[in-house]
Amino acid sequence: MSITGKGAHRRSRKRLTISKDKKGKIDLKKALQSFEKGDRVLIAPAAYFQRNIPHRRFFGVPGLVLQKKGKAYTVEVIQGSAKKTIDLLPVHLKKL
Repeated sequence: MSITGKGAHRRSRKRLTISKDKKGKIDLKKALQSFEKGDRVLIAPAAYFQRNIPHRRFFGVPGLVLQKKGKAYTVEVIQGSAKKTIDLLPVHLKKL
């Protein structure tokens, strides 16, 4: 009997792969971008920056910026009928 891993990135390896032309490069423009309160954003995780990466259920989900919290932003996401808040670094966000 084999034991399977139950980590946070389980079954998301294909989503977090980096193409050969982008491998080893860090997008500073994306890392230093800023958002205002009320901006609409898309959660688009950057595979090259593993710190503070969101759970795979939030990959590609639109949200609303509520506030800035240190270097990160608090984003409100609607999942079903529930509203959830996530703290994410700007590397993992894309402006809509």
